Amino acid sequence: MKVQLLCSDNVRIVVEELLTNRNIDVDDTSEYCIVEKGLTIPDGKVGFIFEMATLSLLMSFFDQVTEKEESTSVITGRHKDGYEIITFDRILYFEGSGNDVYCMTHTGSYKVKEKLYELEGKLRPHGFIRVSKPFLVNIVKVGQIIPWFNGKLLLKIEDSDQEIDVTRRYIKEFKAFLGI
Repeated sequence: MKVQLLCSDNVRIVVEELLTNRNIDVDDTSEYCIVEKGLTIPDGKVGFIFEMATLSLLMSFFDQVTEKEESTSVITGRHKDGYEIITFDRILYFEGSGNDVYCMTHTGSYKVKEKLYELEGKLRPHGFIRVSKPFLVNIVKVGQIIPWFNGKLLLKIEDSDQEIDVTRRYIKEFKAFLGI
């Protein structure tokens, strides 16, 4: 599948990577167009308008359209006395604590069996990036990036009070991931 992408430069790298990982090529000649809110859909094209807050929804749509295997876009987490299947688009971030790793969503915290470094390799193609030793964040769930003390960045997770530091060790890779 091919789509044209019209968006700001700082969003382009993230969206292109998310599309590439779904085997969707960015091509200006495509009749389908993904357009960041505020820009215009070109005449004669079918367009999808998005903003960062709805990017995960758009990617879920493309997952369905391209018939991506469901098993590659979910993780199993333990919550209280049971297990729950969690889709990647629901995940805010992962947090390592001691020998345990927790998956955080708007609805709760789930213990997962994978180690943080395993998740980092598995989920990077889905828009997750390591920002510090204990945190792996879903970039489409970041509502705001604030320059912080000592060369760090502070990430405010959308629709929550959670704030996560991007430490100096991970800042170069984080900026490269976002193209900033």
